Amino acid sequence: MEAIWRLGSLGLPVCAPLEEQAETDVVVIGAGITGLTTALPLVEAGQRVVVLEAKGVGSGVTGGSTGNLYSTLASGQAALRRKWGDEVAADVVCARSEAIDDIEALIKRFSIECQFRRQSAYRLLTGDRQHSDHSLNDERDALLRAGLDVASAEGPGLPFDSWGIRIPDQAQFNPLHYVQGLASVLIGMGVAIHQHCPVRRVEAKEGVVQTDTASVTARHIVYATHTPKGISLLQAGMLVSREYTVAARLKRGEYPEGIFWLLDPFHSLRSYRHGDTSYLMVVGEKHKTGEQQGEYYQRLRDYLSSHFEIEAFSRQWSAQQYSSPDGLPYIGRMHGHDNLYMATGFAADGLVWGALAGRIIADQILGHDNPWQPRFASRRVTPGKSALQYAKENATVTKHLARDYLGTERIDSFDGIAPGQARVATKSGEKLAIHRTEAGELKVLSAVCPHLKCIVHWNPEESTWDCPCHGSRFDTDGEVIEGPAYRPLSRPEGLG
Repeated sequence: MEAIWRLGSLGLPVCAPLEEQAETDVVVIGAGITGLTTALPLVEAGQRVVVLEAKGVGSGVTGGSTGNLYSTLASGQAALRRKWGDEVAADVVCARSEAIDDIEALIKRFSIECQFRRQSAYRLLTGDRQHSDHSLNDERDALLRAGLDVASAEGPGLPFDSWGIRIPDQAQFNPLHYVQGLASVLIGMGVAIHQHCPVRRVEAKEGVVQTDTASVTARHIVYATHTPKGISLLQAGMLVSREYTVAARLKRGEYPEGIFWLLDPFHSLRSYRHGDTSYLMVVGEKHKTGEQQGEYYQRLRDYLSSHFEIEAFSRQWSAQQYSSPDGLPYIGRMHGHDNLYMATGFAADGLVWGALAGRIIADQILGHDNPWQPRFASRRVTPGKSALQYAKENATVTKHLARDYLGTERIDSFDGIAPGQARVATKSGEKLAIHRTEAGELKVLSAVCPHLKCIVHWNPEESTWDCPCHGSRFDTDGEVIEGPAYRPLSRPEGLG
């Protein structure tokens, strides 16, 4: 189901499909907050820019986000401080605060209707966890040392006992409406934004980006795709996760205003109003992509029902996260190619990182100094802070390769696949991703991920095929949804 931000979705001017060879200064792959923020200063500096989007503007992680904008990190400032120290932790807060201010300035400059509003963020303990407040003391100290105002607070509008920290002057908005507004501005400035135009190949040396129907030649190529497409050494250390959201209307009671991180062990709450109707959202149930083990949406519905009087559940959706091994995003030129740029490792904090990344990458292309580029450089090497996660993620890939190739069940026919079911099985020597729709249609695809040949797993919550190795995801027709894979899952022939 689509995210709640789709309510009242804005229309965009139509760009003609990309059907022939084009030439430009910069091609941006991805029309989310990173890609469009990158494009704006480039076109204002006189650069010719083409944006290629596999689906629709903001339809990826930007449109599946919480719409929360905050200068700290959802995982906590104290953890960042322990890994990097006070100076880097303070730089993160300063850089992210500037990015939020930049978003607000663009909204005012271009009169983008996206319900931007300054709000407080709360980090709260609940129930019988209130006696374990040492973690909050560490967090309070880390936030203060990073230059943020912090106050003790109870959770306003929450119908259960909670207390902790309030961080004022954070913000919320509708992320989809924001990027749709940016897209309209860019199109008015002459930027070609080609939607429903997935990229299938990038030839870095030649500066050529190929789609299904045409190609674009450019001096600079930007991967604004949440993780770089194709094969990158950085992917070996990324922790790839999914997190889920449920929205509901309340029967009675307050809709709490603000950003709420509840340490129970972790849920995020926020409210959103569309027209005359308010909604309450809960985010949580994070797990590694491709390793589904539960009914995550039902758990979130149960969570809301246990704390609020629910009238009806309205929407549910999920989003992907890439967490870097050293806790900071990678932004800028890629290893080995001075004409390729990337932005990844945003964890659960991608809206603000995306806005910052757009500015950094645009400055690199234009040859301007950016004070934050060295701090988040994509070519940095931090083995002391990264080695453990690299080791864990490579062990995970090895585990899945061995288990999935050797342990996949063998079948002689598809008769055992009932409507609504899906499974991975070996038939006639091939690893197959098999799904029968509720209407009885059988869909058979190769289960081998075209990225690095891991075996995909079925995600029943989203009805998708997800790769547990590096996070590529595919729909039931095999088309790429997100992740590093360029190509869809192949369709085996001669199987029936």
